[in-house]
Amino acid sequence: MAYFNHAFKKTFLATGRSLDTDVRLLNNSVVPAKTDGALLTTSGLPTYVLNQLRDQAGDSYTSGYIGFFDPRTNLSITPENCCNLYIAGSAIYANDKIGPFHGGYVETNKSKMINPKYVSRFYTVDPCAPSNEVVHVGSTYYTLDTVDKGGVNGGTITTPGVGYSNTATQVVATTVTTSGTGTGLTLFITVAAGVPTVVGIASLGKGYEVGDTVTITDWDGATPGTLAVYTIDGVAATGVDPITGSGGAACCKPFLCGETYSLRIDVKGSPALRYLNHNAYLTVDAYTGCCPDGAIAPVPVDSTEVFIKWANAIIGSPIISPFMQVVIQDQTGLLWYAPGTSADDLAIVGGNTWDNYVSPGYIEDACAGMILNGAYVDTKFGDCTFQISDFYEKEPVKIYVSEVDYNGDPCTFDGICVVHECLASQANGLGETALRDLQLSEAYRQNFLSSDFRIREITQGNQIVNSIDRSGFYFRSYLQHNVPRSYNPTGTFDNDQYLLEFLAYAGDLSGLVVNSLYQFNNDIDRWLDGCGVCEIESFRCETFCIPPIQFPPYVSGGAPALAPR
Repeated sequence: MAYFNHAFKKTFLATGRSLDTDVRLLNNSVVPAKTDGALLTTSGLPTYVLNQLRDQAGDSYTSGYIGFFDPRTNLSITPENCCNLYIAGSAIYANDKIGPFHGGYVETNKSKMINPKYVSRFYTVDPCAPSNEVVHVGSTYYTLDTVDKGGVNGGTITTPGVGYSNTATQVVATTVTTSGTGTGLTLFITVAAGVPTVVGIASLGKGYEVGDTVTITDWDGATPGTLAVYTIDGVAATGVDPITGSGGAACCKPFLCGETYSLRIDVKGSPALRYLNHNAYLTVDAYTGCCPDGAIAPVPVDSTEVFIKWANAIIGSPIISPFMQVVIQDQTGLLWYAPGTSADDLAIVGGNTWDNYVSPGYIEDACAGMILNGAYVDTKFGDCTFQISDFYEKEPVKIYVSEVDYNGDPCTFDGICVVHECLASQANGLGETALRDLQLSEAYRQNFLSSDFRIREITQGNQIVNSIDRSGFYFRSYLQHNVPRSYNPTGTFDNDQYLLEFLAYAGDLSGLVVNSLYQFNNDIDRWLDGCGVCEIESFRCETFCIPPIQFPPYVSGGAPALAPR
């Protein structure tokens, strides 16, 4: 290892859940064993007990156990007083021998002896879900000119109303603003005994502020006896682009008749590069039509129709369309979705498709906007060969938008505002990454994962693959230490670096996640702190960005694969 400038890496499965059970020793005696998460906390037990715990865990995704062991006695300990130790983990494999000769496969996975004075770093890394890029163009709920006015994200019925048509099925009801200036709010309601109950927000509208009230009109067009009043108590955040500072009043740009407006969209990132061998870009045009007869000067038009023409060009492009979804927010605040969106999906989001939009004409001081959601589904096989050319996608696409002018003076051109509500962030702790780390670690131990499925089955390679949930996420802890050695005959001093990686299963991050490495991390921290060696570092996730509107499920075949998977 002295010839390499990086640390030798060994991976341990520490996915086990807490157990309070009995284990059998070699002398046939039965003794109690207890774990806190994946960590063996009972002292005085040999390393092979870890395999018994693994067998009792059952589930392959949560059956990895680890422990601290005294290098003099090879028995489990709780690390104290700056002592030397090694860490062992349960074996992955079920069978000790392959054929009559090759054996030792259920031997526990052991680290080198670790002197805490030679530990240089200990850190933990949380799993992080990916975040899509969400970009607003023009006037939307996010780009208004004041921070306290925006789309509605909460409220309560303060006047119940009476006489509504009963429906146990969730339906969309329109609203009429009774105080304030907001427009476009629609609500999901159910009705029992003529009284509506709000069960969600279909279109959050724009221009509302806390305390505004709206009345709920009947969902089937009939007039109820008394209108229900809905009081707004939550407004979605509004903001400006952190890079350009754009947003606010400048986002309500008037579009004039007799003009052609051009919008350029760039998509950058690994998906685009693999699809096209270059970043994707497209310029789309929207012609606003002839001016009215007798008009002396161009007059403003309904800006919603400009965005619809841009959106149609975007979703119709084979270059750009695989990488994004488009939602239009019209000048009144209603949301419109792409033509072809299924009726089931429209029922979920509570909207309509923009090919059904009927323009009311230009409304003074009212402007439309467009919301772009970076989305991509990669083409891949379910099972990899794990050859050097195999690939899995991690990087989200990044979207860059700007209005461009081909005819006027670029120094005086005033383009429409573009604001990023969510910046794309890459996932961390993917099961695919964890599996490849484990595969490399086992290869160092001469337990190779064959790319031939038959050989893989014979050599128990499937048990490596099946021990990791490739669609899940993993907590990770890392302990880096070195092993100094005496001068050798060449006069070179060896100071080999070792990096120990510990994987804890986090599921799909949809619910409360328990880190099975919690007690392990605490024991390591206390052990190192007793030596005054180093402090634990923690790498957390950025705040996950969730836009208040709901996009329909993204369905795409993805781009053609340019490399085998």
